[in-house]
Amino acid sequence: MTRSALATIGVLTLLVVGLATGLALVVTRSGWQRAALDTPVQRGRVLAERMGCFGCHGPGGGQPISNPGAKGGEVPGWPGGTWMMWNRDESDVRAWILKGRPEHREADAGALIKMPAFERRLAPKEVDDLVAFVLAASHFGPIPDEAASTGHELAYKMGCFGCHGPEGRGLVMNPGSLKGYIPPWDGPDYPDLVRDDAELRQWVRNGTSDRFAADPVARRLLQSQAIAMPAYGERASDDDLRSLVAYIAWVRAHPRTGEVHQGTP
Repeated sequence: MTRSALATIGVLTLLVVGLATGLALVVTRSGWQRAALDTPVQRGRVLAERMGCFGCHGPGGGQPISNPGAKGGEVPGWPGGTWMMWNRDESDVRAWILKGRPEHREADAGALIKMPAFERRLAPKEVDDLVAFVLAASHFGPIPDEAASTGHELAYKMGCFGCHGPEGRGLVMNPGSLKGYIPPWDGPDYPDLVRDDAELRQWVRNGTSDRFAADPVARRLLQSQAIAMPAYGERASDDDLRSLVAYIAWVRAHPRTGEVHQGTP
């Protein structure tokens, strides 16, 4: 066999291997994305869009719209103090979804836009998922742990929830990244990226970990993604880092399920 023929075979082999590797990566990435989407919060997000919730509560539930005649003058967005004023606990959130309002609240007769009751339109598991999403989107309930509570406020101020999703529970897509999304803090892939508290501090301070920075493949993957983790450097003090570590640990220990038996965290 001539050198030319051998070279051609070599090129074709490389092409086939490259295509197979690329296909495997696409299939794997698709599987990762399905796994990331298959959580109560993410299923609830899809349901909220399907049921028209964002039409009144704004994109992602975070932007109130005017409601002529209503006592508050608007349909409240889920985050913020106004929403909390309408809900004593998680059961109230569930009652709004099922009945259109909790029993202890009188109907706002003057409101032009009424809250619909979805009880006959949703299966029980769908209600759980929708409740889970609303709780996460509204950052509902107090955090008893002081350090974790401080970390939650810091995460707000530092813009963490813009990329890591409400409460850090995802899911924000990230073109060019290995898995196609920015990993949520309560996701199954988080321990692969952050092995311990020291690595978390490195991610916040440097935008990557020492382990990833030393790995050529990991470095290349990080460089290929559209949204990069910012390096906060000295903007994040040692006390800030301790609080963020505590908050992320709290998020991982307190999943939002929306189930009836779950108490207020």
